[in-house]
Amino acid sequence: MKDLLEMGKLSLSQQPFSFFMQTEFESAEKGNVVLSLKIKEEYKQNFGAIHGGVIGYMADIGLAYAAASEVGDCVTSELKINYIRPGTGTKIIVRAHSISVSSRQVVSESKVFSLDETKENPEEVLVAVALGTINRVIDTKRG
Repeated sequence: MKDLLEMGKLSLSQQPFSFFMQTEFESAEKGNVVLSLKIKEEYKQNFGAIHGGVIGYMADIGLAYAAASEVGDCVTSELKINYIRPGTGTKIIVRAHSISVSSRQVVSESKVFSLDETKENPEEVLVAVALGTINRVIDTKRG
């Protein structure tokens, strides 16, 4: 079986939206993933903060990949996100983990951080927390 990190990188490269966004896998272990995204001007809203949709996307993809590391192919069926503060900086990092795993679904949590790599001592700042239910995709052709 391939390494989870390599599988995640391959999967990201095959998703048109994630490829477009240039999302990167940082690490992957069973039940735990870290992904990142370098911020472009196009990802910001009119006040200069990172757009909430970009933060929501990162929260969702973290939830789904944490679940996928447990059960394989899956899709998000429910997502709840708390935006804590505006995201600023040069990069977003999502750290996600599985909370509960069953044969058909996984409950996962994502924490989204912003990071300003231009600072001398950059620190991750928590900008959002998400909780989601991720359903395993069952191949109905095989039964």
